[in-house]
Amino acid sequence: MAVLTWGKPKLEIAPITDSVIGDYTELETPVESSTKLTTTKGSALEAKQEGGAVIDKKYKANSYALEFELFAKSDSSKPIADTNGVISSMYAIRLTPEDSSLTGYLMAKCNVSVEDTWDADNGGKWKYTFEGLLPTDDSAILQEYTAS
Repeated sequence: MAVLTWGKPKLEIAPITDSVIGDYTELETPVESSTKLTTTKGSALEAKQEGGAVIDKKYKANSYALEFELFAKSDSSKPIADTNGVISSMYAIRLTPEDSSLTGYLMAKCNVSVEDTWDADNGGKWKYTFEGLLPTDDSAILQEYTAS
């Protein structure tokens, strides 16, 4: 039994239609070390008195992005259609760690974009970025998720 949630992730996406999450589809295994969840700290609001001393401070909400790359294999097509990198539909995404009994992540509403990339070591790749949005039910943008 693992203690850390590292290793090969299982990524699943589901289209959102009329605020309803559809069926999840498992994606192919991402390019090694390309799957990353990035948190951007919310900006600070400060109340300052004359002279610049801070008398109170609070932060706005964090933002979250999950990105990964998939190999652009000759016998496969993009899992989400785009026009010049723009994807007009919303999607949900969930990440299950290699040890599925451990906690992963779910973003129930995301804006998605894709970039076509290429390098000599790996050939063609599709870099997907899922940026979390506030779900319709006002739940957390980034939620814990456990498959088992």
